[in-house]
Amino acid sequence: MELLEVFKVAIRGELEGRELYLSASEKTKDKKAKKVFRNLSEEEDSHLKALQALAKSYSLSEPLRIPELKKLESFDDAESPIFSKEFKDTIKEKHFEISTLSIGMKLEAESAKFYRDFASKADNKELSDFLLYLADWETDHYVKLKDQLSRIEDYYFTENSLFRF
Repeated sequence: MELLEVFKVAIRGELEGRELYLSASEKTKDKKAKKVFRNLSEEEDSHLKALQALAKSYSLSEPLRIPELKKLESFDDAESPIFSKEFKDTIKEKHFEISTLSIGMKLEAESAKFYRDFASKADNKELSDFLLYLADWETDHYVKLKDQLSRIEDYYFTENSLFRF
């Protein structure tokens, strides 16, 4: 795959992630989740803009300037990295939030794999390092989303009688 195609695929993935998390931040009533999803959306947007700038530079045969990106979400709450304590009390109706975690995990895992695959093929060391940096970032998002889902999934399934069979 040619590098411009790599950028296109990566940009699309970041756009999808941004929109997923933005939608979740707007829809959820949980204040903590609203903030976390908004931060995730903003992080995906920063990846998107960085990749767009790199793609533009590459297409114009300019030197690639690797940007520094700021992490907005730390997931530092050991009890619940995304949702508030009260979230579980109303989990029965939280279909959108649970789906966001599940879809987000898939997007993050796919992005991490994509970045790792193409980092190994990049002929520019700085670009390769940047792609690996993004891969690690996406892997961290995946791990945190998975952690949050594993904390509440059984409770969600039980509340919605999804274990009846």
